[in-house]
Amino acid sequence: MARAPTIYHLSDVRLGGAFPFLGQGGASHRRQVRDTFVRIVDQGLDLAPSIVVITGNLFGTSFPSKDLSEFARTQIARFGAKNIPVLIAAGPLDALYDKTYAAGAFADLERVSVFPAAPKTIDIPDAGVTTVGASWSATSVESDVLAALAGNRKQQFLVGAAYLELPETEDGLRALHRQIAGSGAHYLALGGSPVRRDLSAERVAAWCSGAPEMVTPDPGDGSPLLVQLGHPPVVTPKPVAQRRYRRFTVQPSAHASIEELADAIRALGDPNLVASVHLTGGARINQFVDVAELQQQLAAGFLALELVDESLPTLDGSNAATYPELSVAGKFLSVASKEMDRATSDEARWRAGAALRLGLSLLEGRRPS
Repeated sequence: MARAPTIYHLSDVRLGGAFPFLGQGGASHRRQVRDTFVRIVDQGLDLAPSIVVITGNLFGTSFPSKDLSEFARTQIARFGAKNIPVLIAAGPLDALYDKTYAAGAFADLERVSVFPAAPKTIDIPDAGVTTVGASWSATSVESDVLAALAGNRKQQFLVGAAYLELPETEDGLRALHRQIAGSGAHYLALGGSPVRRDLSAERVAAWCSGAPEMVTPDPGDGSPLLVQLGHPPVVTPKPVAQRRYRRFTVQPSAHASIEELADAIRALGDPNLVASVHLTGGARINQFVDVAELQQQLAAGFLALELVDESLPTLDGSNAATYPELSVAGKFLSVASKEMDRATSDEARWRAGAALRLGLSLLEGRRPS
């Protein structure tokens, strides 16, 4: 029995991207993304798919340098050397300018096709696959591409390829699912999300592969997908990423001192990790955290670190013994507590709580940190 055709689907590689969330680390991450793309191609050649489909943002800049374009060309050409077709639907960050992709770097590569802005049908007879795709343009492509699919099946399997602007509302997602279900495709290779998303509807398998290497500080993972076409298709993630983003919550009151709190955050450290650490829940009323100083102190243990204090001082009867009502600290505690009670928003309550914790730290003669 002949092997079912397979698709190696990827998107949002973002070669040459800026990655502003990494600050000065953006340059090293651009090198990391290039290294990851080499691993993507290595893995793809090992998997020997019937087709490679790239749905948007292979590049992270509309005007890649000659060096970057040549690098991408060299890697893409490795698929062609193994007679594996590569189909590209450009995304909004991509190097599609004046109808020319990557300044023509791919123009003479055999078995490499870039979809235009209007839906185009490409048949791969030796794989038994018809692919309908379109590149990003100033107008929405999802309606055109999904509508064009139904009447264009010439081979055994029908595949769609496009970068979509995914809706954020429930109503918008329901409408997109109706369009996906009505497309009649066996598989929709989609871009539009930096993390992997399953948008399948009824009998139509539809996936955003997500970025193969971290490109935004968003929770979730992405990777190339190996899709075995069949009834139904089998979709298998094939991770290659070395770097990742994670969000953590830490409760300050669980730690007896700022040093212990710092140790708990330090233990999360990893040079390949972008971490957003949120201090939540309760904090002792004199437990003030200088977020900027603590973040600077711990940043070296992470690829990037964001520290956010959302905690509030815990006000209860046990404070009376420590801060008698007639003492300076006790009077300050009473005033600050009333300010917290009067706060009309979460932010105002947090500011009042932070002032309370800072004030008590200063009154006790401790340098806040």
